Amino acid sequence: MLLLALGGLSDEPRQRLFEINVAVGSSITLLTLGTLIVWQAASALGGAMSGVMRPWLPWPFLAAFPVLVILGQLVVEHPASLPWLFPFMNVGIVAIPSLVAAMTVARRYALVNPFSWPMSWREWTGGIIYGAIGAISVAALINTVYLIAMGAFLISRFGAGDATDLEYGLPTLPRGWGIFFDVSVLSIVAPINEEFWKGMLVALFFFRRGGAARCFCWGVLAGSGFNLIETFQNSLSVVSPEVAADQTLGSQWWLFALARAGAGTMHACATGFSALGIYGLLRHRWRFAPGYLAGIFIHGSWNFLVYVNQGDVYFSKAGPDSNTLDALSVAGLIMLFLSAALLLWEMPKRLRDEAPAPIYQLLRMLPANAPLNLSPPENPLLAHTHGSQSRARQ
Repeated sequence: MLLLALGGLSDEPRQRLFEINVAVGSSITLLTLGTLIVWQAASALGGAMSGVMRPWLPWPFLAAFPVLVILGQLVVEHPASLPWLFPFMNVGIVAIPSLVAAMTVARRYALVNPFSWPMSWREWTGGIIYGAIGAISVAALINTVYLIAMGAFLISRFGAGDATDLEYGLPTLPRGWGIFFDVSVLSIVAPINEEFWKGMLVALFFFRRGGAARCFCWGVLAGSGFNLIETFQNSLSVVSPEVAADQTLGSQWWLFALARAGAGTMHACATGFSALGIYGLLRHRWRFAPGYLAGIFIHGSWNFLVYVNQGDVYFSKAGPDSNTLDALSVAGLIMLFLSAALLLWEMPKRLRDEAPAPIYQLLRMLPANAPLNLSPPENPLLAHTHGSQSRARQ
């Protein structure tokens, strides 16, 4: 149905580019996710086993990202040229950061935990799709309810005009209450709400009995999927085409693309910790429980720094507009991005699943003289085959 809109495109080049991006880009994203859902569900219900996932190195995707950013910026500056290719560039820019994070963490998890049950393609895609469709749907509903209810309450008490007209009423709030509302939506309610629903993948995957390392990996998958859809929706801004043309397809579109790449790293990292915290709560492993608070802090900090940079365009429009604060917020975002990327790289190495898969214990395919939570030898599957009987007895 989205593609039917292509029959009545605008003659104005920039508006035409926007309409093509909405129709074609949405179709690509939604049909891809929908096809994966149907395929995985049908094969699971039919009793077909999913293949073992063998994560590949993500460097080709990373190399393609700057190329897509440059080509996309050229199309934005010349909207009459190659408008039909722009949706594919946009989808690539949206998807690459999320997929690179999900692939990197899954690969490092598999290398460090070779005695855990192998991750399947159904498990990997299911985690991403849950974040992209399941978690984001519930979280968006709760965020919207809070925004409308709290906005109407504050307008009726401290603002002017119709309490249900948020677009007009929120800017009438006193600056203090306006900033309180903006920050509560972006840095308090949204992180708590979103990180809970993304991290709940651990509970939905309870039958897989994942350990600490695997639950962190599941969280990264859900956070990557969530970011994929959130970033794509932000790149379209279908509510207001005029605003979208100014913000998303403006002369600084490349900056938007880079900023959302940072957000992708943040979402994956924050939800990895959130899932680890929920794992700790469900399994009564209390040392992991603070991970949920860490995920909220990472997510809330990112949103707050974005608000410091662009607070004058959010909700009440009461946020700061200062070049100094803009520079400080950008520096903070860069530091947070680098920290999140480092954590995504290091956490799979430092976490271990508490026990190997039962099949490996049954077959005695474990490294000799090594605790279960230590790294295995170079070729773990042959460790006992070529080991001496004395080592086995010991």
